[in-house]
Amino acid sequence: MHKYLSLLILVVITAACNSNKKEEDKVIAKVDGKYLMMSEIKELVPPETLKEDSLLIASNYIHQWIKKQLLISKAELNLTDQNKDVSKMVEDYRSSLIIHKYKQQLLNQKLDTVVSPFEIENYYRKFPDNFILSRNIIKALFVKIPKPVAELKRVRKLYQSDEDKDWEALEDYCFQNATKFDNFNDQWIYARELLSMLPNNIENEDDFLQKNKNIEMTDSTHRYFVKINKHMLRNNLAPLEFVRDDIEKIIINKRKISFIKNLEENIYRDAEAKNKFKIY
Repeated sequence: MHKYLSLLILVVITAACNSNKKEEDKVIAKVDGKYLMMSEIKELVPPETLKEDSLLIASNYIHQWIKKQLLISKAELNLTDQNKDVSKMVEDYRSSLIIHKYKQQLLNQKLDTVVSPFEIENYYRKFPDNFILSRNIIKALFVKIPKPVAELKRVRKLYQSDEDKDWEALEDYCFQNATKFDNFNDQWIYARELLSMLPNNIENEDDFLQKNKNIEMTDSTHRYFVKINKHMLRNNLAPLEFVRDDIEKIIINKRKISFIKNLEENIYRDAEAKNKFKIY
């Protein structure tokens, strides 16, 4: 780094560390007719930063600033006047950004985001074709235990049981012995998410789910236990509880679209009534 530039950066660091001391603004770097001032660098350096870190922060920023100005200069030199005219793009972007922020502010303030169970169920019944399963889903229990499995016969009995006392006993056992214990009995999941954790490859998933409920597999280090309590195959209507959250998002999104449409229409009609625009 140039010795003069290093000195200026150190001045910047000193100034940043002493916020009460007023320093005259100095030029840190120049590219063509554009200047990088010390005040701009000072804003980057937190007051408690170590000098070594401050030096690195300032140095990186200065070099990035120089590269950016050099690229701008090169672009200005090589682009046609037509290509360099970005004023319309800038204005369009600014307008879009302001409109988006205004709409978002109104949505946050006024949009009703509470969706009742009745609305969800009604939408589900009205548009069943929108909720056809593309993949198989299951409710199941998954247990993975290191070999050799202590009390193997007991584990087999517990994981296959529907009794609450056996379920509690299995939970206690797995807490002490299992590598993995996942209970998906109260929620639908994609079957592949669970079956992919088994050591054996399952080629025909549909057939496997229809023929198996209690599953036991082993590899060199673990024994796997799966109990499939419910399954639904692809191309069938998904259970409402599986798509409930999706339906809620759909309804809210439709409200947003309707809200924005009404907003734009009301603004237009209000301006029309007040003669704020004229069409020639």
